Amino acid sequence: MLLLLLLLMMMMVMVCVVCVSGRQSIAVYWYAADLDIANSHRPTWDADTYQLLDVLAAQRLFTDDNDVFINTETRSMAVNSRGVYIAVRDEGSCTTVISLSVYYYVCPAVTQSLAVFSRTAAASEITAVLPVHGDCVQHAITSQSPTYLCTSTGSWYLYTGTCHCETGYQPNTQLTSCTAC
Repeated sequence: MLLLLLLLMMMMVMVCVVCVSGRQSIAVYWYAADLDIANSHRPTWDADTYQLLDVLAAQRLFTDDNDVFINTETRSMAVNSRGVYIAVRDEGSCTTVISLSVYYYVCPAVTQSLAVFSRTAAASEITAVLPVHGDCVQHAITSQSPTYLCTSTGSWYLYTGTCHCETGYQPNTQLTSCTAC
C-alpha cells in the first residue's frame, strides 16, 4: 500500500500493466486519510474500509517475449482529505504492475491584469470550477475584487474584477506590475 500526504482535490491514478494469456484483471482500491495511520492493524483490509476505484483488465495480451504490450489505464477520483492509501489487489492473475502514478492538478500561480493569483489545487469534481480571489499587485488598487476560476484540469478561466495603478504609476506592457511614471 502507498500513502501520499498531499493537499489533494482531483486525483488521477495511472496504472501500467503487462499481461499474458489467462486471468488478467486486478482491482485498485483507495482509502482517504488525514493522518498517516498505517500499521499492522489499520487501515483494515476489507470492503467497508477501502473503496473500489475500478477493476482493471488488459486490453491487449502477449504470448511470447518478443510480443510485449504495455496497457495503460487512467482513473480519477475526488479526494477531500490530506492523503490517500492506494491498494492493488491481485487474486492470481497473470498481470504485472509496472508502475503506478498518482497525480493531481493545480492552477499555477499567475499575474493577470495587475492581479496576482496563488497556486491553487484544482476543484474536486470533474465539472467543477473553483473561484479564487486575487490581490492587486504593488501600487495597484481595486474597484472590483479580482477573481479567476480554477478548473478541475488545472487551467485558469474567466477573469473578472479590476485592478488599476495608483496615481503616479503606470502598468507595464504585460500588465504584471505598476511602475513609477
